[in-house]
Amino acid sequence: MFELCEAKSGYIYNLDVYTGAHPTNSEHNTASSVSDRLCDKIKGKDHCVYMDRWFSSPKIFDLLWGCKTKAVGAVMSNRKEMPKQAFSGKLKKGKKKSRQPLAHQVERHL
Repeated sequence: MFELCEAKSGYIYNLDVYTGAHPTNSEHNTASSVSDRLCDKIKGKDHCVYMDRWFSSPKIFDLLWGCKTKAVGAVMSNRKEMPKQAFSGKLKKGKKKSRQPLAHQVERHL
């Protein structure tokens, strides 16, 4: 089950039940597609979405930014959409690296 929750109260604002592979649309259960569907009702309302590394990607950040919705999240450096130059070098424990291309920010925490 995928959920969009309000941060302070934990109220579930929207949810999507995973029912397995979609019979006609292979993109239906991708992280960006799920994020896009969950955020449908809050787009354009100047909200900020915080997500874990499974959902975070430049693709969904750009999509949400284009809908006047901010996004912040940890990312996986080996995700295929991630710019390789953003994660060159090893970080020391407790350090972070941020990137802000196209007016959004990507952070990596160890």
